[in-house]
Amino acid sequence: MAKPTGAIVIIWRDLAEEGYTYAQIARRFPNFTVNQIRHYCLGNTGARLPGPIQKSGRWGGSNVWLRGEKSPHAGMTKQEALNVLEDWDTGRDRWKHSAAYWAEELSVSPSAIQQLRRGDTWRHLDHPNQRNNREAQAD
Repeated sequence: MAKPTGAIVIIWRDLAEEGYTYAQIARRFPNFTVNQIRHYCLGNTGARLPGPIQKSGRWGGSNVWLRGEKSPHAGMTKQEALNVLEDWDTGRDRWKHSAAYWAEELSVSPSAIQQLRRGDTWRHLDHPNQRNNREAQAD
């Protein structure tokens, strides 16, 4: 993996300061990874290089531009996530279909379904059937 010059890091830091996401910066510099850019912008690497250092958590713990299906890591669409969450049987107080069933239907891992149901992922949907929200309603 290529190591950036100090001049490139300064450009990255200036772009990040202007509000560009690390993914947007990486698209301009395809020889470098998003993680590499993030590390240099946060000062985890190259802390002595000039340019503005970004504060950790500048997106408030969640990059709103890469939530849900916009994320490069998304394995399902928003509608598919909602279909999974609507599968709750209120009368029986459990899911109608298993995580394995939905995983096979959507070609994702069962753990992806479990994380969705718990509210670990797709949290921004704030769906009432995500466990975190169901537990809050029960209190």
